Amino acid sequence: MGDATVSSQQPLKVLVVGAGIGGLSAALGLRQQGHEVTLFERSQLAQETGAAIHLAPNCHSILRRFGVLPEVFGANPVNGVTEYDAEGNLKFDLDLRKPLSIWQHPWVLSHRVRLHEELKRKALSTDDEGTPAVLKTSSVVTAVDTDTGTVTLEDGSSFSGDLVLGADGVSSITRSIVAGPDIKPFGSGKSAFRFLVPIDQIRDNPVTEALGKREGYMTMWMGNDRRLVMYPCSDNTMMNFVGIHPSELSASKGEGWSRGVSKDVLINVFGGFGTTVRALLEMADVNALKVWTLLDMNRIPTWYKGRLALLGDAAHPFLPHQGQGGGIAIEDAASLSALLPRGTTVDKIPERLALYEKVRDERAHKVQALTRIAGTDLNDENREKFNIMEFMHYNFGHDEWHNSTRALKENLWYLNGTGIRRRVPLSFGPMPSPRQDHFGRPIPAHDSGFTTYSVRFRTSATYLKTWFPTPEFSFSSPGTVAEASFRCTELRDMKWLGGGGYKYLGLWIHGVQYTRKDGSKIHGSFLVVLLESLADPIITGRDELGMPKVFSDIDIKKGDAEGSVNIECSWRGQSFLRFHLDDLQEGAADEPEPEPQGPINPHAPPKPKDEGTMFYRYVPAVGKPGEADAAYAVLIREGKESATPRVVQRTCRNQSSRLEFTEGNWDNLPTLHNIAAGFAEIPVYGIVEAKTEEGTGVDDLANAERIE
Repeated sequence: MGDATVSSQQPLKVLVVGAGIGGLSAALGLRQQGHEVTLFERSQLAQETGAAIHLAPNCHSILRRFGVLPEVFGANPVNGVTEYDAEGNLKFDLDLRKPLSIWQHPWVLSHRVRLHEELKRKALSTDDEGTPAVLKTSSVVTAVDTDTGTVTLEDGSSFSGDLVLGADGVSSITRSIVAGPDIKPFGSGKSAFRFLVPIDQIRDNPVTEALGKREGYMTMWMGNDRRLVMYPCSDNTMMNFVGIHPSELSASKGEGWSRGVSKDVLINVFGGFGTTVRALLEMADVNALKVWTLLDMNRIPTWYKGRLALLGDAAHPFLPHQGQGGGIAIEDAASLSALLPRGTTVDKIPERLALYEKVRDERAHKVQALTRIAGTDLNDENREKFNIMEFMHYNFGHDEWHNSTRALKENLWYLNGTGIRRRVPLSFGPMPSPRQDHFGRPIPAHDSGFTTYSVRFRTSATYLKTWFPTPEFSFSSPGTVAEASFRCTELRDMKWLGGGGYKYLGLWIHGVQYTRKDGSKIHGSFLVVLLESLADPIITGRDELGMPKVFSDIDIKKGDAEGSVNIECSWRGQSFLRFHLDDLQEGAADEPEPEPQGPINPHAPPKPKDEGTMFYRYVPAVGKPGEADAAYAVLIREGKESATPRVVQRTCRNQSSRLEFTEGNWDNLPTLHNIAAGFAEIPVYGIVEAKTEEGTGVDDLANAERIE
């Protein structure tokens, strides 16, 4: 999304301190936004250390947006989770292939070095979009001037840019500059052994062969104060091991948070977990066996200072208990990239960094807090707060690109405090509408007719939820896949329009809930926008119901083939939405709506009853742009849309349909480009159903009610 407040296409010069996963992700995203990026890496090879990394759906989606495809470098999906206690007794064995399918992008496990190499390749590539990033290795940053954006290296050389990003990890120099010297990582009391074992070696051992044959399974052995976790990576050819334990059990005279350790120490800590675990531990390569001090840190008071901003471990070091450290760093990078689109000028950097902090602070630190709870000992009093599914839904059900893009849009919309002005001619008494004549009497609609064309489809929940007007609106079920419908209705023989009619087309998001102040919930579909081809119903629908109506030309044509219809929305000849229904076959008029697609969770609560259509009324205050005279949620209850019965006489169905979007621009769609652009970003994962309905009676929606 370009910055509507500026016209300059001059790229920003961005200096990134640290070329780990977070720094390279930021470099890649920012170069794709058209900026010039230079990375300073203290090591010689700029190669990430460690063994494996979780790429959960929340960061997997960002990687794919950046053109990084985990399957290309050997990442493999999580197929299941098995847990044993310290004596080797099975606690649970979950096949996650169906439950995890609710996420559009899977939870995958990658070798950390392979991910790092691919990020580096993409950031520096001469073949990808934007100017290739420049990587300077053996470049130890010793100081940053936050006022001028100048980085000084150990050798005395200096470089200046418009923005400096501190991605220099746990032992961050830039953190001390931003947050002060008192905010430092500290030992959490736990350390972790890390090592890799070829899966073939596990399969060849009769004691462990069963574990090696289950591809994509993460296996855990849980003791009170220690746990051993193993999971595959590198296309299921290597098994990654993490052994978390009290730090004093592996303490040595060696210094540093990562150091070598003997196999005897490893076996002494976990040897009591049974013969199977003992056999696995014996396979560890002593030359590669490491022990890492697990570091934690208090919340930083600010994420930026002047032209310097922090991301990744420099801002929030993570414990490993949820595998989200790398993912949240990638989210930070996505946020910065989304908030600094092509055309951002230098003078906008301070407000964008403030927005970055606002967008990221709560989520990053909430995931950090949940991680601490997940890592508590089994007998810890805080353990009762641990709900693995609740944590997973919060962690996975987020797309920071969508979130930050929306935040930037809202920031730009309200930047100057301006708002839309509406005019209602109250001086002339009651205005005729579908709900009343000039004297306020109901208007019968028995003789009116309608034909409705609809396409229900699967799409991105993380994108659709950015359209919810307030936090009280959310999806009833977790996941990153949702369903929505475009519905187009042609009305005719309407008495209040002198026997004429009009057309409307709306977008409904299904499976939505509204949470009242008392905690109770309303479930239904959320109406995002209603396009209508006539001014009178637009005005009355806005004034009397608060519906989100705007004008559009709507053209409905029968196709050349039997049972096909073509529908097009346009403005003065510029088309922006089309959908085509093909091979429609007549069926039962009372056939039920399709059930949501995806796996059925036997432990999930019953599907909530759909209570109707919800939307949000907003009435701007005159003379106070940006403020509202009225802002509240509205419900049209199912079955109470009208006092006049609506009778469906003929229904046709099929799943053969196509949706097409054209974004246009502010010149050819001056009043609708924001809506057209929003439609154009909708990903269509598949068609659930295409349908037409014909009948008599028209809903007057007179029973619309405020939810609270």
